[in-house]
Amino acid sequence: MIDPLNRRELLRNMAIGAAVGATMGGSAVAALPTPIDAGPWELFNPLRPGVEAGLGWTLGALSELDRGAWVLNLHHADGRSARVHLCYHQGRPRGVGHSAYLDLILMDGGDGAKDTDESLGRVLRHLANVIRENESRPGADELIASLLTHGERVERFGPETLL
Repeated sequence: MIDPLNRRELLRNMAIGAAVGATMGGSAVAALPTPIDAGPWELFNPLRPGVEAGLGWTLGALSELDRGAWVLNLHHADGRSARVHLCYHQGRPRGVGHSAYLDLILMDGGDGAKDTDESLGRVLRHLANVIRENESRPGADELIASLLTHGERVERFGPETLL
């Protein structure tokens, strides 16, 4: 059994930590750099950060959950980059690539009307196939359950905040 003094001290410290966190707001947390391996890389197995995914595109950072999605950065050998949001799709995918559950939404500031670069589109479809092979593994459903659809994210957070 926990000693009452230790329990009180633990609760007091938890309350102090919560109060400090609340007064700091999200800005202090947002300022922290995201580790390159923060997100669920097990969905991309055997691919890892820094590995070429094909056609000159290399995998960069994968964020932890951010407003209902994971954000994957891709870098091309010619200097181009792309941000891809991995969202849940509820059977109605909208992205360039998609797996059984995930939608790979290219966030390029457009409205979906312009054509995606062919090499990038092919790589996104390849990544979707890799994810499809991994999303049925034990534990993946728990990860996927935390995601929102792209439409839900736009409705909750506004499109301008998701770029």
